[in-house]
Amino acid sequence: MTRNTSQCRLFFVTVIFTSFYETHSLIASSVARQLNKPQTLDGNWNEAKLSLRNPNCCVVSVTGLEPHLKVLQEQLADDGPGDIDLRARIRASSHATAYHDCLQIRRSVASPSPIILAGGGNGGDVFATEDDDDDDPCGRALEELARGMASLADGPLGGGACTDVFVRIVCASNYRAREPPYHTDKAPLRGYVTLRGAGTEYMTRTCRPMEYVTLRTLGDDGSPSKCVKMADELEFIVMKGDYYDCGDSSWVTKLWRRAFACVHRSPPGVGNGGRRVIVSFDLADGDDDREWFQADTKREWRNGMTQRKSRLVA
Repeated sequence: MTRNTSQCRLFFVTVIFTSFYETHSLIASSVARQLNKPQTLDGNWNEAKLSLRNPNCCVVSVTGLEPHLKVLQEQLADDGPGDIDLRARIRASSHATAYHDCLQIRRSVASPSPIILAGGGNGGDVFATEDDDDDDPCGRALEELARGMASLADGPLGGGACTDVFVRIVCASNYRAREPPYHTDKAPLRGYVTLRGAGTEYMTRTCRPMEYVTLRTLGDDGSPSKCVKMADELEFIVMKGDYYDCGDSSWVTKLWRRAFACVHRSPPGVGNGGRRVIVSFDLADGDDDREWFQADTKREWRNGMTQRKSRLVA
């Protein structure tokens, strides 16, 4: 009787352990499949890509990103650090790697969002936080922008040659740029959004050499004002740089590298300065793997918030 009882117990333990192992394996494989499953992007990135292929188009505004940009504004601009300058690589080839990297960046810059759980012991609410949750809104927002930018890689950058991007997050509590110069980016493309403060000023069309010289030397005083626009807060724009390949090998483009690039600048500071928060994205198309994290260093950003020049095009 005792032997039969022991055998029954052993049988039930074996069944329970086997069921638990199989259930755990199914859950783990399901999570892995979900993480590696291609996620549909919310922004109109294909429309932006088609527009950028037009040689006469130097800048586009990507629509469909409003919910993500509002999340970034809340966590980085409203609740984020006072002063920070961060640049980090995001592996955007898959949903799993992109979300992992974006979650790490969010942890470095912003605190997790509070979640109110009703039913506290004394009748009050209980607060929890979203940390390594698979549904972190800030991580998802950064992933959307990173993978969207990677999807814009075209021409020689297409076909899997460029899958990673660099994100730069700059929070300035005392932005006082004084007459920042107009310039073009030493990159194929750059995505840019202002979460708080005045937006980037840019030419809505390509710029001729004499116009560029005038803008560089005289600023808005000598520019055709109808062609200079300020980006709105929470407007994600993608600007062509000097190294965007439009497939034009004419002598004009060889002499004038900025023929298809977007001429732009950081906005001049107003009064005694104020808060400005920007996020920019660059294609990781070269051997510049520099990353940095600088916090609690107050700057006046007198020359604007320009990206450091890559060794690829220095």
